[in-house]
Amino acid sequence: MLSASATTGFAAEQGQQQQAVPVQVAKVSSDTTTITQNLPGRVVAIRTSEVRARVDGILEKRIFKEGADVEKGQALFQIDDRVMKANVAAAKADVSTAQAQQKLNKQTLKRYEELLKQGAVSQQEYDTYLAQSQQADARVEQAKAELAKAQINLDYATVEAPISGRIGRALVTEGALVSAASATHLATIEQLDEVYVDFTRSPTELNKMRELFANSDATDSASQQVDIVFNDGTPYEHPGKLEFSSLSVDPDTGSIMLRATVKNPDNKLLPGMFVRVKAPVADSQTLLQVPQKAVQVTAQGAMVKVVKDGKLAMQPVELGPMMGTSWVIKSGLQEGDQVIVSNTQFLQPGTPVQVMPSSNTSSQQKASSTQQ
Repeated sequence: MLSASATTGFAAEQGQQQQAVPVQVAKVSSDTTTITQNLPGRVVAIRTSEVRARVDGILEKRIFKEGADVEKGQALFQIDDRVMKANVAAAKADVSTAQAQQKLNKQTLKRYEELLKQGAVSQQEYDTYLAQSQQADARVEQAKAELAKAQINLDYATVEAPISGRIGRALVTEGALVSAASATHLATIEQLDEVYVDFTRSPTELNKMRELFANSDATDSASQQVDIVFNDGTPYEHPGKLEFSSLSVDPDTGSIMLRATVKNPDNKLLPGMFVRVKAPVADSQTLLQVPQKAVQVTAQGAMVKVVKDGKLAMQPVELGPMMGTSWVIKSGLQEGDQVIVSNTQFLQPGTPVQVMPSSNTSSQQKASSTQQ
């Protein structure tokens, strides 16, 4: 039979065992991480062509549908071409006249060659007709050139698309007088199957990021891939490829210009649209990370709840940047430490805890540690 004191001690021990609170934990780990920055970007058409008038005349009709996709060489506008057709006809007549004169001069020159051999004409007379024959040949070539010029102007009366792409609204209406001298702007075509996304990176932010990881094994990222996110947070399905980074700082904005090329088969990215660009900054092998929900920011600094000897303990930490849903831990934790991620706001340090198995906490942590 147990004594009263033994019974009391047993009851107290049993009460402590019953007070162990089940908690979920995540192990602090380090992994290869691509550190990115979210930067504002703007969509730019990869090719833009301004359709302009190249002859003078009255615009007769618009042949395309505004906002539609057009192919290179497709007819877009028709300019009154009656004067151009008349010029072509006149040029053809000049060619015929020049060719007739050329034929006559060649026949005359041939007769003079026979007379020269017979001594019936002087060498000077023969040389004169030879020069006239050569002039007739030149007039034929000149007439052909004028005909080609007139034909080109006639072809310009039908305004064609210089590139394939999406055409905007017509900037002139039927009946308007267009001019080659002022190069009247008729419409604009933009190639959208692939677009540029221009964005800037502050040299100051870039230097701070490099300093932040100067004491770790972080290195400049060699990745050329960037991710595009719409302003509402929706990710764009096609990644972009970094094309170039400016070698100098823009004196007006104080930033470095970067450009990425992005596939745009569905025309979801439109010129002038503002987007967010997730650009790689550095690759790291030693950064410790914990889920965001494991960190508490207090007046005394950042704290995490950890499991030590089966009990809850508060551990101060020094935070790095946010990457997705994880915090980078600069100091205060070691790889393998167990941080509590379940809701334990009412538990005090020293409370016995029981670690519950969690199959996806670690994988979620790794999956979410590739953004900033």
